[in-house]
Amino acid sequence: MSFKTCTLALAAAFCVLAIAPGTARANGVVRVQQSDGSVRSYPQTAMRWTGQTLWLHSADGKGILEITTAACSDMGNLVRCLPYSMTLHQSGAKRPIAVANGTIYMNFSAAALHVPYSSELLGAHHLLVAIRTQHGTYITVRGDVDEVKE
Repeated sequence: MSFKTCTLALAAAFCVLAIAPGTARANGVVRVQQSDGSVRSYPQTAMRWTGQTLWLHSADGKGILEITTAACSDMGNLVRCLPYSMTLHQSGAKRPIAVANGTIYMNFSAAALHVPYSSELLGAHHLLVAIRTQHGTYITVRGDVDEVKE
């Protein structure tokens, strides 16, 4: 199947293939659950936070998932953002993936912090992402961010 002929539903599924194991220092884990119930996990994903954009990099450098955020609120050293858009960068092409809803939490402190209204504890420089696409795919990400740039 050609990348250009993928439907948006397949683009969301194709996103799974782009998030492969990353470099040795990367410890992020991406979990993707398709609308049919199938689940795949991708350990050791490299994660970079630049401004209000999260970049998830595959080990071979051929696939990058860009998650742009909006409506961020600063709760001390814990930042909560809503995902605004997602784009899959692969084979020289950019493919948008429609976001239905989701939340991103980033702990910028050197200490563990609780996620509001949850028992979830985010470690220092740890990230937690939960996104649902328009086609019913659930993408969750957690782990330490490899690089943060303002």
